[in-house]
Amino acid sequence: MARSLLRWSRVRDCGNHLISGIHQSEFKEAEIERLVEGMLERRTLFGKPLEYIAGKRTVWMPYYRMRMEYWRSVDEPIERISERVLAETALNAMFCGCVSIESELLMIFRPNYLRYEAAPIVPATDEVVGSASIVDFERALLGLVRKLNEVQDELSELRSTLNKNYVRKRRFQMLLPMGNLKEEKDLSEKIAKLDALKNTIRMCLNIDEKVGGIRLLDCETFYYPTSVFLLKNRESQDQRFLIVNLAKADGILQRPNVDILLTRLCNSNYECRKLVAVAVTD
Repeated sequence: MARSLLRWSRVRDCGNHLISGIHQSEFKEAEIERLVEGMLERRTLFGKPLEYIAGKRTVWMPYYRMRMEYWRSVDEPIERISERVLAETALNAMFCGCVSIESELLMIFRPNYLRYEAAPIVPATDEVVGSASIVDFERALLGLVRKLNEVQDELSELRSTLNKNYVRKRRFQMLLPMGNLKEEKDLSEKIAKLDALKNTIRMCLNIDEKVGGIRLLDCETFYYPTSVFLLKNRESQDQRFLIVNLAKADGILQRPNVDILLTRLCNSNYECRKLVAVAVTD
């Protein structure tokens, strides 16, 4: 997937109005900031923290709740009528227009956010409400389904080859020297990587089988509360962003709930960096 999977329109602040959002945690903003400062204090140079908080902002990030219909891969088209299955997933609508490669696209799916119930919410005046990008859903979904099926086919071939090598080795191990262990190791490592990719795509699409086709039924937008921290290096003044989830949590919050994937994306993808920089510094 060399070209951009998703079309992009500029994201802007939608202003403060009623939105369909996920309730924030009951923990105060100052408590979240102290947790982040505590995390930074553990990374020190000559006894001083390497980084400090240079800015922060609550950002309501838009997500698409996507309801899909797919059918299992079968030989007889007439059987597909009974094979149709419904599924749901969630996709970050603020950054989806900035991604251009498959690995970045997989970083912005959040099917686990479907467990939260959205409710009418009015953001505070100092909070940013992100706009949603225009998405070519069909292209993105079909591209991931195509990749998933390619990976599963390749896995079947590699596992078959590995099994044949294992059987052959067991059969002749008393007569011949040991087989090529490096080849078996390379095959096993490749299978492990492909298996991880297969599971990631399945998790993102919220499906668990080989898919013959997929189509979007409907889509609605909800907003997820996050705190975007701008961190600066004390020596070099280099900047990076830290994305912390603010959704309502049960129990005692002992550490900041960092969104590792979005944090990585916002620091490696130039367009994503621009979006969060505007949110924090405006």
